[in-house]
Parts: sequence; C-alpha cells; structure tokens
Amino acid sequence: MRFRHKVEIVAACALVPCALELFPASRVLEGLRRLRRRRGDTLGAERMAHHVDRILARAPGVWRYTCLRRAAVLAALLRRDGRDAEVVFGVRRRADGSLEAHAWLRCGDEEPFLERGDVTSYQALQSAR
Repeated sequence: MRFRHKVEIVAACALVPCALELFPASRVLEGLRRLRRRRGDTLGAERMAHHVDRILARAPGVWRYTCLRRAAVLAALLRRDGRDAEVVFGVRRRADGSLEAHAWLRCGDEEPFLERGDVTSYQALQSAR
C-alpha cells in the first residue's frame, strides 16, 4: 500500500467522524456523494476496510468505532476509489421490545458490502446515496 493511500485512510478516519459529530448525518453523507475520484491506482476494498477497522477500534472519543462511523469512512474512501458506495440505515426489535439501529454499506448490487455481521434481521429505513 502506498504512503498516500495510508494518509488518505488516516485522514478519512480523522475527518469523517468529526463531521458526523458537528453536522447532521444526512448533510455529511450528502457531502460524501460529491467527493471526486482519486487519480491513479485504486485501493483494495477489503484491505481498506481492514485498516479503517484497525484505526477506529483503537481511536478514542468521537473517533471510536461505531457502525455509522465505519460505514461513512468507508463510503468516502470507496467513492474516492470510483465506486458507488452508499450508507444504509436499518432497525430491528430486540427481545425486550426496544429498537436497535445499524448502518452498513451498499456498493453497486452488493449489500451488505464489507460487512462482518449479518444484517438480514434489520429492516432498511433509508439509504444515503
């Protein structure tokens, strides 16, 4: 992996979670749609996700790992890579009747994309293209 790719991953992991804290998620995700494609070689999606997961898992405070932060950071990086990634929001009922929310990625026809867990029990509410 090239140094500039590493810098881009770290920058996305630093900036996108901060933006999610400062602005409504819908506004941040709309802004991610406008990212321009990077020139030159692309990153491997699985490798990119691995690095994002490692960074967010170790990060403190507003940067710590959550499904929304992970999905938004990866959507930004995938869009820079020229892929049509979008964040999908879903909910499900827990056994005690409370609602549980989750965010994951859709990329092209693949949903969930780069997701480690099973999202089939979640009802998709909205996707942010």
